[in-house]
Amino acid sequence: MPYEAVRNGKHIGISADYLKLVAEITGYNFVLVPTENWDQTLAYVESGTCMVAAMMNSSPSRRRFLVFSQPYFEAPNVLVARDDTSILQGYAGIGDRLLGVVSGYRHAEYLARYYPGINVEYVESESDGLNKLASGEIDVMVGALLSINAAIISRDYKKFAIVGYAEPYDSLRFGVNKQYAFLIPKLNSAISAIPESRQVDIYKRWNNVRVISKSDYSLLIAVLIISIMFIGMLIWRRRIAEQCRRQIIQKNEEIETLQLSLLDKNRTLEFLSTHDLVTGLYNRNYIMHKAEEEISRFQRFHSPASLIVVELVSSASPARAQARHDKDEVLKAVASACLNSVREVDIAARLVSEQFIILCPQTEINAAKVLADRLLAAIPKQVEALDTTLQVAIGIAALKESQHFPEWYDDACRALYQARRHGCHKACTSG
Repeated sequence: MPYEAVRNGKHIGISADYLKLVAEITGYNFVLVPTENWDQTLAYVESGTCMVAAMMNSSPSRRRFLVFSQPYFEAPNVLVARDDTSILQGYAGIGDRLLGVVSGYRHAEYLARYYPGINVEYVESESDGLNKLASGEIDVMVGALLSINAAIISRDYKKFAIVGYAEPYDSLRFGVNKQYAFLIPKLNSAISAIPESRQVDIYKRWNNVRVISKSDYSLLIAVLIISIMFIGMLIWRRRIAEQCRRQIIQKNEEIETLQLSLLDKNRTLEFLSTHDLVTGLYNRNYIMHKAEEEISRFQRFHSPASLIVVELVSSASPARAQARHDKDEVLKAVASACLNSVREVDIAARLVSEQFIILCPQTEINAAKVLADRLLAAIPKQVEALDTTLQVAIGIAALKESQHFPEWYDDACRALYQARRHGCHKACTSG
């Protein structure tokens, strides 16, 4: 059951209901021939003892002596095992387990052809197979879903569970001995004429599949554990990320501080490379570089340029300044006087210990002489606050053709020596 059975001499089940409908449509009178098992049923139909088997699957071996009608009922086959067995992915998941198969069922032929490696134990019926499954003689049983489920419910097998589906599905039809093949067209017509509503009624009448649910909290617990671990990982990751972020900010601040310090040091180095450390004026290297630029401009455009050399020549020189005023203070005062007297285009520098030089671009020698006279007046006033006397001598030279800085500077120094010979505090120009 629920496919078919004989109770009190009466044929009942899905097969009996369809057989009754077909008899009504075709007018055939079907006479029931009871058999002991499925193997005997096949033997009776093959020998001609029975003309028709009411409900069977088609298979290559059966088609040797039977012809089949179109199917009139389809249902899945399932794998049944004890409820501690994991889900099986069809026959391929059985592995080395022992599988129970009803002798004579199509499953035996199907397994021999497509799964020859599976260990098979043949049983007389599905009920016999379930008994062996309960006793541990076999590990898995294969059978039709409806009949297997009916047997489990009727015998109250609480430790059994459906653990997978087994191919192929049952596609049940009439099997007719080839001697009576003329019956097939009329049987097919009758099957096609059965209303869908009657088919549904038959299915509902004999469908005994019952879902038994039980709470399994293992998945929930696993999900909770994984969720807690995931949340913990997120919190830990966020904390680590925050620590890394703070460290990065701190390192960036340190790098920025170092960059600013390096920039400041670079500026200091750049200043020191071009300026005199005591006076803050440009140094010898810078003024020589600028002088060569001016010489190059003179050679291209013949624009005038003048050079002024200032030298401190006093009996009260910075080297012998009064005790409370050292040499550096006097030099700074002279540098300040130079910066206050020159024009924006002029470049003032300290050339050697007590000698200053002023480069005057685009300046004729007469204009340079005016600037030198301003220096003669400004320098004594600037150092007057230091309570010391100071005189200077100044030499002026105009740039000439084919001259470089050494020659130009020598011309200015000759004018300087001429000023010193005239008693200092003079500004003389080169001839």
